[in-house]
Amino acid sequence: MTDYTNQFMPNSLTEIRVEVNQRHLIDKMLARYAAEFVVFRELMQNADDAKTTAVEIIFEGTTDGTLTKTIFKNNGFHFREQDWNRLKKIAEGNPDEQKIGAFGVGFYSLFSVCENPKVSSGGLMMEFFWRGDQLYARHGPDGSKDLKWTTFEMEMRTPREFPNLDSFSRFLATSLGFTSNLCEVSVYFNKDRVIHITKKIGQPQSIEIRSDINCESPKGIFKLLSADLCNVQIDARKVCIPPGTLSSRYCSEEVASVYLKIASAKLRVRVSDSICDEMERLTKKKPPNQTKIHILLPNNNDFNMDKSSNIFKDLLPFPEQGRIFIGFQTHQTTGCSVHIAAHVIPTVERESIDLVDPTLSIYNSEMLCSAGILSRLLYENEMYQISKLYQNAICTQKSTSECEKRAAHVLEHFTFRSSTPNYKVAEIIEPQFFNCCSSKVSILSTNGVKPINMIRIPDPEMAAFIKTISVVPEIVLERCILFFNRAETVLNLIEKASINDAFEELKSRTLNQDEMEAAMKWWISYSIKQNITKLGHGRFAQHAVVRNGINALPLKNVHYFLNIKTIPPESDIPLDVLPYSVSKTFKLNELKKYFGNWVELPLGVWAKYILKKYKIENDSVFSEKFIEILSQGYKSMDSESRTTICKLLSQKSCIPTQFGLRKPVDTYFPEVILFEDLPRFTMNNISEDFFLGMGVHKHVELQLVFSRMVNNENLDHMKLVEYFSSISKDLKNNDIEKLKTTAIWIEENADINNPKTKIRRYLAKDLYAPFPINRWLRLPVIYWKGNWIGNSDEVNFMSTLGLQEYPSLQVILRLASPPTAPQIREKALNYFIDNLRDKYREYKANLIEDEFLPCDNTGIYARPSDCFSNPDCIFMGFNALRKDLRIRAEELGVRQHPNGKQLLKRLSNNLPNSIDEAKICFEYLSSRRGDFDHEDWKVLRSLNFIPVQDKSIFGKISHYSPKECFLNCSNESYANILPNVDFGEVANIFLENCGVKREPSSLDLAEYLVSSSKDCWNRMDEDSYVSILGTIAFNYAAIFKERPTLYEEMKQSPILLGRKKYGNSERYELACANEIFINDNDRYRDMFNALTCQFKDQKMEEFYRILGCQLLSSNVKTTHEPEGTPISSQVSIEVLEKIQERVPWYYSSIPNDNIKYEVTWIENLNVMEVDRIYVTYELTTNNMINREEVSSSISEKENTYTLYISRTTADFTDIASDLIQHIHKQPQRQHSLTLYTYLTSSIDVLQRLGYPIEKTKKASKGRPPESRSPTTEPPNKVRKIDPSAPIPSNELQNLLRGGIMSCRSNFQDSVYSPPTVNSVPESHCDTVPETSLKYVKTEGEIELHVATNMDPSSILSASMTRALKSFIRVLVNIAEIFEIPRNKINIFYDLDSTTVAFNRDRTLFFNLKYYIEFKEPFNKAMISWFMTFCHELAHNFVHHHSAEHEFFLQSYARHYIPKLFEKLGGGNSGTIVAGQSVTPSRTVYNPYA
Repeated sequence: MTDYTNQFMPNSLTEIRVEVNQRHLIDKMLARYAAEFVVFRELMQNADDAKTTAVEIIFEGTTDGTLTKTIFKNNGFHFREQDWNRLKKIAEGNPDEQKIGAFGVGFYSLFSVCENPKVSSGGLMMEFFWRGDQLYARHGPDGSKDLKWTTFEMEMRTPREFPNLDSFSRFLATSLGFTSNLCEVSVYFNKDRVIHITKKIGQPQSIEIRSDINCESPKGIFKLLSADLCNVQIDARKVCIPPGTLSSRYCSEEVASVYLKIASAKLRVRVSDSICDEMERLTKKKPPNQTKIHILLPNNNDFNMDKSSNIFKDLLPFPEQGRIFIGFQTHQTTGCSVHIAAHVIPTVERESIDLVDPTLSIYNSEMLCSAGILSRLLYENEMYQISKLYQNAICTQKSTSECEKRAAHVLEHFTFRSSTPNYKVAEIIEPQFFNCCSSKVSILSTNGVKPINMIRIPDPEMAAFIKTISVVPEIVLERCILFFNRAETVLNLIEKASINDAFEELKSRTLNQDEMEAAMKWWISYSIKQNITKLGHGRFAQHAVVRNGINALPLKNVHYFLNIKTIPPESDIPLDVLPYSVSKTFKLNELKKYFGNWVELPLGVWAKYILKKYKIENDSVFSEKFIEILSQGYKSMDSESRTTICKLLSQKSCIPTQFGLRKPVDTYFPEVILFEDLPRFTMNNISEDFFLGMGVHKHVELQLVFSRMVNNENLDHMKLVEYFSSISKDLKNNDIEKLKTTAIWIEENADINNPKTKIRRYLAKDLYAPFPINRWLRLPVIYWKGNWIGNSDEVNFMSTLGLQEYPSLQVILRLASPPTAPQIREKALNYFIDNLRDKYREYKANLIEDEFLPCDNTGIYARPSDCFSNPDCIFMGFNALRKDLRIRAEELGVRQHPNGKQLLKRLSNNLPNSIDEAKICFEYLSSRRGDFDHEDWKVLRSLNFIPVQDKSIFGKISHYSPKECFLNCSNESYANILPNVDFGEVANIFLENCGVKREPSSLDLAEYLVSSSKDCWNRMDEDSYVSILGTIAFNYAAIFKERPTLYEEMKQSPILLGRKKYGNSERYELACANEIFINDNDRYRDMFNALTCQFKDQKMEEFYRILGCQLLSSNVKTTHEPEGTPISSQVSIEVLEKIQERVPWYYSSIPNDNIKYEVTWIENLNVMEVDRIYVTYELTTNNMINREEVSSSISEKENTYTLYISRTTADFTDIASDLIQHIHKQPQRQHSLTLYTYLTSSIDVLQRLGYPIEKTKKASKGRPPESRSPTTEPPNKVRKIDPSAPIPSNELQNLLRGGIMSCRSNFQDSVYSPPTVNSVPESHCDTVPETSLKYVKTEGEIELHVATNMDPSSILSASMTRALKSFIRVLVNIAEIFEIPRNKINIFYDLDSTTVAFNRDRTLFFNLKYYIEFKEPFNKAMISWFMTFCHELAHNFVHHHSAEHEFFLQSYARHYIPKLFEKLGGGNSGTIVAGQSVTPSRTVYNPYA
């Protein structure tokens, strides 16, 4: 750059000194020094650098706290000459690399509070003052004899408040934390001392640098050479001044002290030359060869400090983070709870570390790494001291809690978090702290100080039995949980005590029973948490050994545990049973589940052990106790053990009886009192099954009873009842069965007193209890002596044998059903209903086959599933429950209505055969819509069940499916061809659910035409068919999307209308798409009489093309045969010039999407005059040929076009028609008319008509590119019209007629006309409001619409009929005046609209609301709505209301008003006047011409 300057810059240029606005410069620098007490921070830093030991700060002011002057004094060395020189230089920092200052702006912080600071030192002074925006200084002797102090005097620029003593004292105490020399600070207000802080520093002690610690920073810039540790005590006194005064008299004094440890390290500095040079450039000083770094750690005895004092709040950061000190405290935190002081390079404002500048970032990062190393040294030194204290406590058997608290104190101060505001600081220090040493960081464990990876985070559940594994003490873990969470999950330094640790503990020693209990509880908890499988449960027992008395019992030898509910704990037990003292606190299922193969000590095993060890026959007391234990636990034995035990005991005399110990087979239960000589056991609370299993008898066998009775003749069945009922619980099943199958019971009507009478005996199950109801129902009742007492033993026993208290469900229903006698039948029914809930709960209505329920029809009985409680079901042939029983229908299981399947089946089998019958049926089914499921509705949609009156044959009813029918179609055309039904509002709801639609959709219409187009054409007028076709055309995209296959069907089906001449008339024909041409050339149509699509609506033509109709012109091949020699005459030249001038104007007015050839083809056009011109036309699809003479024709050869014109007959009408064939893809009649206007009208006329010629007049040949943008406006849009300028009558007539012909029909079900606002003030309708409509129906070819927020029936109501017909008469009359087809007129009814009529894209809409409101007589209505027609037709040319729109409105009115008067005057049969009917003619208008 220097060479470039020397080479190219002239030597004559004048050098100009750059001026600096010093006031602004200082103000902007101080703006970055916005920290609180920044002035005192800088002055105290400078004082410490000057070896100051004491500082005094004196505030002078009034007693209300207003300061006028501040004096700062220090007793450091005096200013030297270089200091005075540097003081007056901005941004020239202290060159001493051991000093903090780097930017030379610290002193200038004084200007933040004063204008003219004054400095005195060593008898000299320097005072600063301003001249304008430039700073000056005076320097010289100050005349003072005080040589001790260096003084800074600051007269306040404006009065300031005295600083908050709490905040200021905290700032001063924190500032003394890392000062090297400054040890005392005194603060005065006037002459009163309000703050006094002193610092005492103990003798430094060297910190050993272990060999496993790497003392060098990652890039080698710093290396830690030595480190020492000293204790520091800071004492503070602060006057507590009450609010409102600053007088220190009679004020209390706050006294506080704090004890700290400061670790200091000496660092060797070695930087590369490039870094050194860059740092010197940035900081104006070279990096030092050596530097120091300090870390402040509060002593653990800081609890001695007065907790109410906040003076040392910032000096003791925990639990918050410490700060980085660069001389004094900055905003940057360290990431842990210790302060770090280092000569890092700060940002300019001295509040953050510069980690942005690439060079300074390297230097500062390396310095922070050294801070991490010193932090580790300090931490490990603390752990070493704690280790010695811990060993001493162990040796002297003292508590280690103080060691644990001290260890927690150190560890919580070295727990790292994210630092702020720069997170990178912690991310630099923390890794160096952990990684600078090859050994893992040490922490205190339950076994002393160890590397952290040899210690485990304790599991509380293991604590009771873990003794040899080193874990983190509870106090340390609780206070340092953040550290251990991070050490475990992020740093991977420590693990939680694991199962392997537990197993190591178990393998290392024998546990006492309490420890084993705790270990087992841990194992259960661990198994649950870890979802240990059954295969792993035995692992615990493989390692654990428990002390059992004097013996050690390996748990792997244990097979059983004791259940004291089965075996008393004091019982003698086998050796492989877990001691109860260990197992007693565990649930039995825990012992079974989590300890491998342990099981509860089986009673059988224990019994065998006892029987093998003891002789129970010799000791009745022991035998009774043993039998009692076995009896209580008998049910818990397995079947094999039961059998074995019972077999062993059955042969022993072990059962105590009134006759002594007896064998079980010789003993009876105490209840057997029938005979006194039988031995009975005397024990209580025994297991019957156990005693029965041993062979003890519970009752006397029946054979024995019968053998001891006197004789069979005296057998009294009542005595048997009494005996057997007393032992009924003890009778065996075969005994009960024998009694059930023996006929020994007598009916109550038996003649038992007559010995000659043979008494019939019954089985118990064939008799009934002696109740009146059983007698009323004529059922056999048992003979019974005495009263029948319910629930007595005798009654219960007889019930066991089968005696019936009341008739069963089957019996009572049989009695209630025919052919039972009516009296019994009714009683049976009433009894059944009354006792249904109590005695017949097993009653399931759907399973009943008995026809016992009386129905409404006399003599008819039905099953519950075959009748219903709602009598409406009778309409469909179902049975209805008798009226008096309907209240109980739910209890009887009688449904209110048949279900959906039943209804569907009945409907399918019994179709309604009349409209009235169907109405009743459908109304009922409508009420049951909720009974049908998805499948039912699916069947109904396809079921032909809807009766429809055949319109061709009176009285003939045909049935259709719902998908084929429609509800009361509002469109009369649809109603004539589609099944149209209306069974009333309620019935119609059911039909709609079945799938009957309100109106046929476009898809329905399309499918109908495909299947029945010829039938449809024969049954409806052509306008209605055209309307259907138009609806399909407008929605064909949605139709093909919903049913893609329909596209091919429609292409192949004769559904389209083509028009063709027959004689003197034209008529429509049905044909397939490939048989119809789209008429794009009337000349060809007339020439070949081709079947063509005559519809000019864009949607209709598009629909025809989609189905495969081709353009007529594309199928006609022309051959030009000019006769005579072609010459270029004056006429041909003029024609060519006219074409080349006017055709580009025409191009500028048409949209791009209808251009066949670009305008440039005109440049290649020649015009030649010939005698005659013949053209041969061949319709290639039909091989039809026609040859005729024409006045002009265009031939094309190799991109050259020749227009031949006849000398005698040529005119611009034919020329325009020929040109249009080459201009438009789809030429139309109005195109030729418009081009003819361009070619024949004068420029003035064209300009007055508003044709776009201005741009093209100035342009060269070719179409202006800016006019090629598509437009939605009509092709004849008028841009500017001068109403006063005359227009030739024939030209204006053609324009007006073209506007009428451009009107369109509407095929949309919904119409939206957006609001528009016209700014032309003279317009009579400036604002056109928004209009949103929906289609209702077509009436006499005119579509009816209503507002979307109105009910469609509103326009069809009886009250509207007269007004609607009258309005239609008016509109049809006016439409005939303009020769507008009726299907291009639309009526809408919108009560909220202020629109009388609107023109939406050349479709006309008229509001019925205003016809009703105007209430005009017919003639007057004709005139007013005639003007409305003129207004809306004018919008075919001009969208907005303007002078041009008014021109066309008046033109229409003038041109057609004679026809209006002719209408109103009457006089011929074609005129319609008020009161006459309107008869639409099918031959007058082509609806889409």
